[in-house]
Amino acid sequence: MKENPKKQIDIRARRIASFRLSVLMIIVFLIMLLIVGKMIDLQSGNYKHYSRMSSKNSFRDIPIPSVRSSIVDRTGEIVALDIPRYRLIRVLKNGLWEEELLDFAQASHIAENGASPGEYVEAVPKRSYPGGESMAHVTGYVGEVSKEELHRWRNKGYEPGDRIGKSGLEAWYENYLNGSKGKRKFFVDARGNFLGDIDRERPMGGKPLRCTIDTRLQKIAYEELRRNGRKGAVVFMDSRSGELLVLATCPSFEGNLSVEGFSPQAWAGLHDDPENPLLNRAVSVTVPVGSVFKLVVAAAAIQEGIVKPDTMFSCGGRYELGTRVFRCWKEAGHGKISFVDAIAESCDVVFYQVGRDLGVTKIKKYAKILGFGSKTGVDLPGESIGLLPDPEWKKTFRHSDWYEGDTVNLSIGQGFMQASPIQALVMTNVFATRGMLVTPHLNMDSERKPERVELSEKTIDIVREGMRRAVLSGTAVRLRNFPVSSSGKTGTAEDKPRPDPHAWYVGYAPADRPVLTYAVFVENGGHGSSDALPIAKKVLERAMELGYIDKDTETGSMLEPVEFERGD
Repeated sequence: MKENPKKQIDIRARRIASFRLSVLMIIVFLIMLLIVGKMIDLQSGNYKHYSRMSSKNSFRDIPIPSVRSSIVDRTGEIVALDIPRYRLIRVLKNGLWEEELLDFAQASHIAENGASPGEYVEAVPKRSYPGGESMAHVTGYVGEVSKEELHRWRNKGYEPGDRIGKSGLEAWYENYLNGSKGKRKFFVDARGNFLGDIDRERPMGGKPLRCTIDTRLQKIAYEELRRNGRKGAVVFMDSRSGELLVLATCPSFEGNLSVEGFSPQAWAGLHDDPENPLLNRAVSVTVPVGSVFKLVVAAAAIQEGIVKPDTMFSCGGRYELGTRVFRCWKEAGHGKISFVDAIAESCDVVFYQVGRDLGVTKIKKYAKILGFGSKTGVDLPGESIGLLPDPEWKKTFRHSDWYEGDTVNLSIGQGFMQASPIQALVMTNVFATRGMLVTPHLNMDSERKPERVELSEKTIDIVREGMRRAVLSGTAVRLRNFPVSSSGKTGTAEDKPRPDPHAWYVGYAPADRPVLTYAVFVENGGHGSSDALPIAKKVLERAMELGYIDKDTETGSMLEPVEFERGD
């Protein structure tokens, strides 16, 4: 018997409806399960997270600037430190706040009479530089962190408005000097109204940075430079350790002008000043060093076997190279002269000939051995490399060939070559230490291992003998009667088109066992013997008073007075 079609359709419809109802129930069940799971998660698994979010809605932090470590000289005298300044914090609606700077009298008045609700007075650090202008290029200064600095220091927690070292030791040792920030935590209600203080974390500073400078010597050097408006630099170093006792540069600036941020007028005055007082002339200025460079050429010629100490030359006051004439500083000439005496007398004609025999390649080689053409590693920003020219450099940058006349000029520290006072100091110290390349530094707690240069003892001894004779009877004879023996080398470098040359003097004392090595540079200051050497002498006198060097029996104090001749 055949089944009724209507009945079949009805059964199929009931099955479909039953299936759809089952699917709907499963979906509802899953949704309910998800909701229950989320509620459990809210109440247990993420309790701490949401608790913290709730806390942030109730508490606010006001940062307290970090305290910077002090900087002291080698005797313990403070040259940079944080002093208190005062601000009034006023808490506004919604946890916002504003500050107002106060002087001491205003802060004291509020402290005595009480602040209004939601206000309080606190001390925050402010940088001060008691070292003054003489130390400004050593300590440097701090200022508000810039956008570029924020990007560079983003992992160190710096924020807009924070202080950061801009120059000098403040910049070089930023990580060491900058301490940790503090904060004041306060409580607000749901509407953001101030309810009260909860906690206060004090900012922390570190240990003082011990600087190698002796401010007593530094002030003498700076004042000697500043006299008659001289520009230049004076650097004195412990010959053995590389510790810098003096790093004076003039003109300078008043570091305390930067404490609240340079005003537009103050910054424009410093930045637009043609004397460039913001420039550290000890490490950042590179100029020809004149006859100081003859020490390099002398060492190269002896090491290469081109000359011996008793090799004789003849100086008639001029040296001919083709159609060109190169003159000696002594117009009448030095006559018959040995190589060692040529160092002492700074005879240009001898070094024209020796430099030409060496050639530019060997001169450059020994200049690099003695520290020229590269940074010394002094712990200050902005150090310049200088320039040691050669045929490739001239072809690239001057689009010209190298001529023998260029080598002749290089032989006496003229022409294209450039170096800084700190490089001249390091070179001189190689002869003071009998062959050690020492890294000059300003941090007493840093250890710098010296390197031995590729010069024989014989070479060094011959150059030392020439430097000693320079003081006893040569261009540095103004120091012959000084109570402490010394050795040195004068230098006078043309700076055309300016009419006045640069004055240089480098040396060390005592002569046999050096304790101090020094370099003096007077920008467009005249002659090394008459304008740079006397500055070194003044600092040496003070160093002797302070006990850095002692009187000895080898000095020229018992020699007959001498007449000074304006020389190299």
